Amino acid sequence: MNVPRLAAVGCLLIVSSCSLIGCGEDNSARAQKAGNKAEAAAPTDDIGQWQGTWKVVATSYDGAPQAGDVQWVVEGDRYRIRLDGKLHQDPHMIMLDARSKRIDVFHHEVPKGTYGGSLKGIYEIKENRLRVTYDLTNRQYPTSFETKMGSRLVSYEFERVTSAQEQARAAPNKK
Repeated sequence: MNVPRLAAVGCLLIVSSCSLIGCGEDNSARAQKAGNKAEAAAPTDDIGQWQGTWKVVATSYDGAPQAGDVQWVVEGDRYRIRLDGKLHQDPHMIMLDARSKRIDVFHHEVPKGTYGGSLKGIYEIKENRLRVTYDLTNRQYPTSFETKMGSRLVSYEFERVTSAQEQARAAPNKK
């Protein structure tokens, strides 16, 4: 892979992750005021299994593999993104539907006609593996974990961070 292509792939991963990071403010109060359903996840066995730190082991956007140092830190009904070792403080509120294995994410309000503040997705969790695929346009729930060119889908595969060494590495950035 040549250097310009590698740089483009890296930029796409960062853009897709950062589209979820938003403007850096905690919009929890705004979500509560607006009555956003994703504000409080219903308690399920799945939400309990999501708790902890998850490291991305594979990412695909529009059918192309992506690379980057990304982790999700899940606490309760929210996750925060650790990108290149820096933990972003603004939470992503999640609501899981354990029966259909669907996820709704709310991060921030966006102007009408734009997208990025809310996502619809599907997930699968098995032991220490988590797969999530989002429709970045928030129009519909994906029907599979595959991303194809032009789909506007992003798919993540995670491994739970369990080793003491990885937990220690993550701890200084928790602030």
